[in-house]
Amino acid sequence: MLLTELALKNLKPKNKTFRVADSAGLCIEVSPAGGKLWRYRYRFQGKEQMFALGKYPGVSLAAARKLRDKAKELADKGKHLTREKKAAKQRRSVESQTTFEVIAREWHTIKKPGLNEKYHADRLTRMERVVFPKIGALPINEVSVPDVVKVIQLIGLKGTIETAKRTKADISQVFRYAVQKGACMQNPAGDIRDILPRQTKKHHACISKEEFPDLLKKLETCQPSMSLYATKLLALTFVRTSELLGAKWDEIDWKKKEWRIPGKRMKMRRPHIVPLSKQAIKILKELQERTSATAFIFYSSGSKSRYISNTTILRLLKRLKYDKRMTGHGFRTIASTILNERGYNPDAIERQLAHEDRDSVRSAYNRAEYLFERKKMMQEYADILDEQRVSKNEYKKSFKLISLNKNPTKA
Repeated sequence: MLLTELALKNLKPKNKTFRVADSAGLCIEVSPAGGKLWRYRYRFQGKEQMFALGKYPGVSLAAARKLRDKAKELADKGKHLTREKKAAKQRRSVESQTTFEVIAREWHTIKKPGLNEKYHADRLTRMERVVFPKIGALPINEVSVPDVVKVIQLIGLKGTIETAKRTKADISQVFRYAVQKGACMQNPAGDIRDILPRQTKKHHACISKEEFPDLLKKLETCQPSMSLYATKLLALTFVRTSELLGAKWDEIDWKKKEWRIPGKRMKMRRPHIVPLSKQAIKILKELQERTSATAFIFYSSGSKSRYISNTTILRLLKRLKYDKRMTGHGFRTIASTILNERGYNPDAIERQLAHEDRDSVRSAYNRAEYLFERKKMMQEYADILDEQRVSKNEYKKSFKLISLNKNPTKA
C-alpha cells in the first residue's frame, strides 16, 4: 500500500527501528527517537543493499520518489549507490579546489616573485574585478570557449580594448598552467581570435620638441617641491616614471656617478644603468637634504608605497597648463627625438631608454654596453637642456651636431 503524507505524519516511534514500505524499493525508516529516514532497497551483485535518500519531512514523499527513480537508474546500470555517492562527494571536493579562481590565484602566487609588485597587483585586481565574478566559481575543466569569450567581450564593450587583450592573455596563461598541473585537458582561451574590434594605437601625450624649451623655463619658476625635483630629474634621465619615483638612495653610486636600477623595478625585469650628469647630481644633492634619512629618494609619509605617486608630476604639469598635453613618458619621447636628430648612436639611445632586446642573452650582455658613450651622451643632453632653458628662441638647431664613434666602446 502506497504511503501518504498523512500516514507519514502519523507514524509513531517504537522500541526498535522499523520500516514501512512505499513502492519500487522505497521505504521510510523510523528510529526509536522518532527520526524518519528515507531508504531505497536494491540489489548489487545479488546482495540486498540499502541506500539513504534523506530525512523526512525535509525530503517530502514526492521528492523521495524522484530520488528513488534516479537511484534506480544507477542501480539498474550495476552501480553501487553508496560508493557512487562517496565518489561524487570526493569529486565535488576536488572541484572546489580546482575552480578557475583557485587555480588563477595559485598561478599568480607562483608568478609573483618574478614580477614588478605593482604590475602583479594590477593583474590580480583585474581578475578579481572582471573575471572571477563570471567564471571564478566554475571548475576549471568546465570553463568553455563561450564562457571566456563572454568575459573578454564584456570588457571590450566598455571600450577598454587593451585591458580586454591583457585579460585574455592572463586567462590563457592560467589555463596553460592548469593543463600542466593536470587540472584540465585544454586551454579554451588559446584559440580565441578576432573577437575584439581593432583599436587605434594611442601614444602617451607629449608636447612637440619646439615647445619643450618653454616647459623647461616654466619649471624654473616653480617653488621647490618633490614633484618639481622629480619632473626635472625625469627630464634629465628620461627613465620610466615608475622607475624614477621608486628610486632608493642605495641605488646611487656617487663615486661612479651612476644610478643602478635593479631588475625587479624595471619593466623588462633587467638591471639598468643610468649615467648621472652634473645637473642630475645637483638635484640629488638637494634631495639628500630632504630624504637622506629614508630609503626612498622621493619619500612620502602619506603614501602606502612610501614614495610620491605619478599624479604629483601630472598635477604639476597641469598647473603649468600642460594638462593632457604632456606626461612623464613624454620626456622619453622628447629625449629620443632630440638625441636621434643630433646624430647620437641609435643603439646607445635605445640602450639608455632600456628598450627590450628580443635576444635575452644579448640583452644581458648589453646591459653595460655603450656605457662610456652613454655617459658622454647624458652629460651633453643635460647641457642641451640648459641651453634650451636660457635660449631666447623657442627651439635652436644651432647646436653642434655630434657624430660619435659608430664602433661602440664597451665598459
